[in-house]
Amino acid sequence: MQRFAAPRSLGIFTFTLFCSLIPVAGASARTFYLSPSGDDRAPEASGATFQTLNGAIPHLWGGDTLIIKSGNFAGGVHIRRGCSPEAPLVIKAEGPYSVIRGSGEDQDAFTLNDCYNVILDGLNVTEARRGGIVLSHCKYVTVRNCTSFNNGKWGMFTDHSSDFTLEGNECYGSWREHGIYHSNSGDSFIIRNNVLHHNSGCGIHVNGDPEYGGDGVISRGIIEGNICYRNGRPLGGAGINMTHVQDVIVRNNLLYDNYAGGITFYQDTGTFAQGSKRALIVNNTVFYLHGEGRTGVNIMTSSEKVLICNNIFVSGGGRGTIEVNSEHLPSIISDNNVIWGIDTTQIVERIGERRISLGEWRKMSGNDLHTEYADPLFTNATAADFHLRQGSPAVGRGMPLEEVRRTLSRLGGFDWVLEQLGRLPDTDLSGKPRNSGKIRGAGAYGN
Repeated sequence: MQRFAAPRSLGIFTFTLFCSLIPVAGASARTFYLSPSGDDRAPEASGATFQTLNGAIPHLWGGDTLIIKSGNFAGGVHIRRGCSPEAPLVIKAEGPYSVIRGSGEDQDAFTLNDCYNVILDGLNVTEARRGGIVLSHCKYVTVRNCTSFNNGKWGMFTDHSSDFTLEGNECYGSWREHGIYHSNSGDSFIIRNNVLHHNSGCGIHVNGDPEYGGDGVISRGIIEGNICYRNGRPLGGAGINMTHVQDVIVRNNLLYDNYAGGITFYQDTGTFAQGSKRALIVNNTVFYLHGEGRTGVNIMTSSEKVLICNNIFVSGGGRGTIEVNSEHLPSIISDNNVIWGIDTTQIVERIGERRISLGEWRKMSGNDLHTEYADPLFTNATAADFHLRQGSPAVGRGMPLEEVRRTLSRLGGFDWVLEQLGRLPDTDLSGKPRNSGKIRGAGAYGN
């Protein structure tokens, strides 16, 4: 895998730091700084500048802000802080040359353990043996505008963490696995507007892991506005991979030039009750280069209650565009998509990668009656511009939002998803409003 350039190391020493888990807030909001020219013996007073994370973090409480100035700082840090929503702890970087490097004697560079109401903003983390930024048993944490690159296994990793938001981040160059990996029964999550690329495995992997405690299911998630490209070599996986996930909205994501799967929804262990159920996969664009990649969307054997609509799936020519292996076919609804890139006789894959024509698929399932087989007419796919040109068949191809709601209601059990549809802004990947009426587009961009 190609490696990526990063600021040069200053030869920083390593450490592991633990702070007590006590819900606290400082007497008043204070701002501290971290700089190579700082002093870890500085008094605990607003404006103090420390030299190392080891020196700074014991002084931080709820309501405080630590600003990391340009320089290289040793990773391998564990933080425990319980803060309030009114007074979160904020740790933010001054810019792209504020770098947390390596994991010291630990496996991960920057870990939050049992943290509540903590915000990480703009951190740059690299060269950890395992994970760059890790959330373990956390709640109400926001990680935004961070870059986690060239780490041993994951850019960002969570376990048993819930009610968190990962947004506006970039994760690339994970040697052995994924860009973002959300695991172990963590509910109520948002993974939004991230860029995931050149990772060995998935761009985004969400895995409930029944074998690791909890209920084995990840529930109530929003995966939207993410851009995933050049993931899946050599490990495989998918641009967006979901295992043991229930009640999820996957919308406005752009997946292009990946080497393995597109959007996958399945389970690999556990009971049927712990399987993947109730997904809305809407207004995504999945594009493969010729001769590369698998299917655009893959609904595996035990998965049920899925609506796939208003998407663009372009095959690389070696696999179909839509793959449905589910044994619960009446509860899998697919329609109003635009598909392209492979002969119509092999457009859909059924159980065992058996390829069938669009006509056979329609007759067998009643699905994709309003789906169009046509070149979507991207502005310039070679230059990764997947906006739609004038005359694109994706314009006006989509299922109207009210019909989406009616279909979910007929399938049953989508109460949470329907509630979120009423709250989320009705926009495309670029933030432009979509047409709220009967004429609605397909794909991540457009009306």
